[in-house]
Amino acid sequence: MLSDYLVFTDLDGTLLNHHDYSFAEAAEALSFLQKKSIPLIIVTSKTFAEVKLLQEKLNIKCPFIVENGAGIFIPSASPIASSVDCDDPYIKITQAQTYLELRIFFKKVQREYTIRGFGDMQVKEVMELTSLDEASAINAMKRDFTEPFILEGEVDIEALKKEAMKEGLDIVKGGRFFHLVSKGQDKAYAMKHLTHLFEEFLDKKMRMIALGDSANDFTMLKAADIGVLIPLHDGTYADIADKTVMKSPYAGPKGWNKTLMEILDV
Repeated sequence: MLSDYLVFTDLDGTLLNHHDYSFAEAAEALSFLQKKSIPLIIVTSKTFAEVKLLQEKLNIKCPFIVENGAGIFIPSASPIASSVDCDDPYIKITQAQTYLELRIFFKKVQREYTIRGFGDMQVKEVMELTSLDEASAINAMKRDFTEPFILEGEVDIEALKKEAMKEGLDIVKGGRFFHLVSKGQDKAYAMKHLTHLFEEFLDKKMRMIALGDSANDFTMLKAADIGVLIPLHDGTYADIADKTVMKSPYAGPKGWNKTLMEILDV
C-alpha cells in the first residue's frame, strides 16, 4: 500500500539540480506524494536553517534530518510528536558532538593538514564554492553538528580520518565537500531511528525508499527497503558496489522524478 511508504531523499544532485538547486523537474512526483500523503523526509548535509527554508518552498511539514544524520528535527505539530508537550516549534533529536567541539579538533589538525572549513571562510568564499546566493550561504554556515571542508594541496585523507576517529569523530565525502562528523553518525542511523518513530506511532511496518547520489548517501541507500542511486551531474555513478541498489537513468530531479514514479507504480 502507498500509505506504508516513507520517502527519504538527499538534496544536492538528487532532488535539487546540481547547477542551480532547482527541483522543477521533480514536480510530478512531489505533487503525487502530497496528494497521497506519503511523507517526504529530507536527509542532507545542509543545516537546519537551510532545510527549514526549503521545506517552506516545497510546502512540506514532515520531519527532516540535517548535517549528514547528526540531527533529526520533528515539527512539534507533527502527529508523531503528539505524545510530547513541547513549546518549541521543533523537537530535536541528536547524539552528535557540538559544532564548537568539532571546530576545536579542526583547528588542532590544521597545524598538520592543509584543510579549510566553513568556519574559516567568509560568506563570499562559501558563495563561490557552492554557487549559493548570499542569504543561502549565510544559512549554510549556521552549523550545529558538522564541518564541511576542502583540501588545499596534498592531504592524506585516510591519516586525517584516523586522527578524527581517535576523538570520536569521522570524515565522510559528500558531493562538493568532505565533512567532519561525529563517529557513528550517518544518514542510515537517523533514517532508521525516524522510521521507528513512525512505526511506533502508526503501529505498522513502514517501507523505506531512499534516494541519493554520493558516497555519504551509501549507508542510507543500503539500509532502505528500496535504495536508488542517482547519477552524478556528469552522468557517471558513484561507486556504491551494491547490486541491490537501483540506478536511476537520469541525474538530479529528472531521475528522481522518473524512478520514484516507477517505484510507486504511477
